[in-house]
Amino acid sequence: MLRSAIAAHDPLYSMNSVKLNHSVPVELGEQSYQIHVDFGLKNHLADHLAPWNQGQQWVVLTQQAIFDIYQPVVNQLKSAGFRIETIIVPGDESAKHIQHAESVWSQMVAMGCDRSSILLALGGGVVGDLGGFVAATYMRGIPFIQVPTTLLAMVDSAIGGKTAVNLTAGKNLVGAIYQPKAVLIDPDFLATLPRRNVISSLAEAVKYGFIRDSSIFDTFETRFDDLVSLNDEALLSEIIAKSCRIKAQIVSNDQFENGERRLLNYGHTIGHAFETLQAYQGLYHGEAVLYGMKCAGFISHKQGLLSDLEYQRAKAVLDRFELPALAEVTADQVLGVVAHDKKMINGKLNFILLDRIGNGLVSTDVSEDDIRQSLSAVQ
Repeated sequence: MLRSAIAAHDPLYSMNSVKLNHSVPVELGEQSYQIHVDFGLKNHLADHLAPWNQGQQWVVLTQQAIFDIYQPVVNQLKSAGFRIETIIVPGDESAKHIQHAESVWSQMVAMGCDRSSILLALGGGVVGDLGGFVAATYMRGIPFIQVPTTLLAMVDSAIGGKTAVNLTAGKNLVGAIYQPKAVLIDPDFLATLPRRNVISSLAEAVKYGFIRDSSIFDTFETRFDDLVSLNDEALLSEIIAKSCRIKAQIVSNDQFENGERRLLNYGHTIGHAFETLQAYQGLYHGEAVLYGMKCAGFISHKQGLLSDLEYQRAKAVLDRFELPALAEVTADQVLGVVAHDKKMINGKLNFILLDRIGNGLVSTDVSEDDIRQSLSAVQ
């Protein structure tokens, strides 16, 4: 489709703004960094990393399937004079366990890594979360750089410094907020991404449309198939960049999640419960969040915050996402997990609701009965 035709009806586009590369600042004082979005960036990764290369030991943390495809990217760094070692971790959520963090720490010791070493997280959200946690704790903190290879990581998890491993009791319960030195995004990585992974990843992008920018939601209404197929580079680049800008702005305003940053948890409270109850198997993270957003939208409507029309619009978009069947869970099980959620503060659950599409709010008035009834939206 011609870009002029796109601009005529797509709120993400204007004739003067369509481009394929973006730079988004995360303003955090001495911890500030840049998010770079650029097609083909991986082919020039050594140039982007050169400012940090002082001859120290670098560690690429990744998964086997990613390394099998992108080993030439690592070889490129070696050819450019980087001292590079690679550590492979499991290819699923099981990698986010303290035993795997300990394994990575031990391998880094054996490699001679010191406080000048740099960890390069090459992968999706699992690699980024684990890699950031390892970097935050190894020798009390070493630099790390995010090179996300999944759409979910590009629009959300690689940005903002949240790092963690899971416990049996819940997701991301042990971790640290530790900022990367840079986030380097190449949408070309997405060419090998399975459709299910794309659909799951888009959960975090549509989330921004719900909580902050209704134009993103409007684009999901009008161009859902184009987003899922990834067949329009300009659209893909812009929605990644727009998501990054929203997250960067929120993180810059509230790095440690004392207020505004809580909005980013829309759909996550109940979504994390679904993940936990299924032992992090069967559901991708984004799929669980999509189910969680269905519940949160139901509660927003039930409490009279979200109008009938906007609730139906939200429901219609979420119903377009292809989701696997949710394993049967009881309300008591969900509530049991929610009781241990990180968003429970002084006995009050900070739950994210909507009063309109494009505006999220933090509520402490979501009851157990609200959550019980909301499960009817997904079962």
